[in-house]
Amino acid sequence: MTTSRSLAGRRVLVLNASYEPVKIIGWKRAMLLWLSEKVDVIEHHDVSVHSISKTFELPSIIRVREFIRRRHKRRQTFKRTHIFNRDDYCCQYCAKVFPLKDLTLDHIVPVKSGGPKTWENLVTCCRICNQKKGARTPLEAGMPLLSQPRRMPVNFIPDLIFVRKELPEAWKIYLGKLWPHPEDKAS
Repeated sequence: MTTSRSLAGRRVLVLNASYEPVKIIGWKRAMLLWLSEKVDVIEHHDVSVHSISKTFELPSIIRVREFIRRRHKRRQTFKRTHIFNRDDYCCQYCAKVFPLKDLTLDHIVPVKSGGPKTWENLVTCCRICNQKKGARTPLEAGMPLLSQPRRMPVNFIPDLIFVRKELPEAWKIYLGKLWPHPEDKAS
């Protein structure tokens, strides 16, 4: 029998009526949408959930029946954790992986020189490298970047960062290039 604990991390990819990825939601919300006939199930996880009288295969990919018009923001918002996840918790100067508590964000072009808070100007950095670099550019500090930071696509789904290491195979055909895969990183 499936327990709530084994379902805790199960996420569901939501597609628009046009099959474009919209967001990632929890399995309970997906079940409610499905049972209220607002979505169609495209793919299932390999587990089932049970009510008193029925058993349901857990959705993995659902598609909304009515098209959702999305308004894309000109400027993408992000959180610190999005940058850390994008860089795989790896300092972009010394190439070492650190726990979250030992990481900081570094502005490639320092704030004092007018460096903006953008995807392309922020990288994951350990505390030691951040202090060593100081308020200089990587070139001035003699500290080359491990990889060039990338802006996420306009239709970026923030939750995708958190599930990318356990990305269900069935999702990949719908996600396309929404997330740069680790092998795509610039050297």
